[in-house]
Amino acid sequence: MSIDNICASKLKAIIISEIKNNHYETLRYVLFSEKDMTPFAVHLFWEDGNFIVNSRDERSYVVGKSFEFNSFEEAKEKFFRTLFLSVKRNRSDVEEGYQADYPSPLWQK
Repeated sequence: MSIDNICASKLKAIIISEIKNNHYETLRYVLFSEKDMTPFAVHLFWEDGNFIVNSRDERSYVVGKSFEFNSFEEAKEKFFRTLFLSVKRNRSDVEEGYQADYPSPLWQK
């Protein structure tokens, strides 16, 4: 089973619209490109008939585990939950005097 470019583009547009609604434009994320090496990004992509969501570190290695979903809605929910937690963690790091993963007005003082 594959996901065609037209379907991926429509799903991407849905995610990007919600990113804008949540003011998450400055966060690092990658949509439907599992080979992208953006450090500290949250990834959502399609592989082997499933939607996959994971986070990457500074070397673009997967942090923790990858989450697999049959449903786009479930994957989207996990993707946004992961972005939210990234904001929360980086905000806390900055407040405690630690360095954030990367600059963003969502957690800068």
